[in-house]
Amino acid sequence: MKKYELMYIVPSKYTEAEMDELIKKVAGILETAGAQISETHNMGKRRLAYPIEHHRNGTYTLVHFEAETKSIAKIDEVLRLTSEILRHLIVERDPHLKQLPVFTDTEERRTEEARERQPAAPMIQAKPVSPSAKPESVNIEELDKKLDEILTEEIL
Repeated sequence: MKKYELMYIVPSKYTEAEMDELIKKVAGILETAGAQISETHNMGKRRLAYPIEHHRNGTYTLVHFEAETKSIAKIDEVLRLTSEILRHLIVERDPHLKQLPVFTDTEERRTEEARERQPAAPMIQAKPVSPSAKPESVNIEELDKKLDEILTEEIL
């Protein structure tokens, strides 16, 4: 039996409980094909490089398993037909790799990255708005760009 890695992306619309069910579903698919799962890592929500089926964010999951070479095609076919999975990739693990990478909790990583990115900046005072002031006109491109920035900050 050879060692393999499976990385798959699920839309970020699923809750944690639904994600646990999907992880169990994928594990069942692998075990039905005769694979033995050694580790599963939920890597959290991340922004996709490009929209897939109108989704801009996805939840990544990495699975380490052992299987016969001829069962990989069957696993690939079943995963391709699974509607909850946006994309998946199965690769053979490096046989010289002795120690698997350590994955930190996504919440810990997010808070550490947020602390590193936030410079000590002075507080900005909001200007009072008069009731007779007209709101600024904003074009759709600027609005879409600002919305993407807000969503990206929320995920990271």
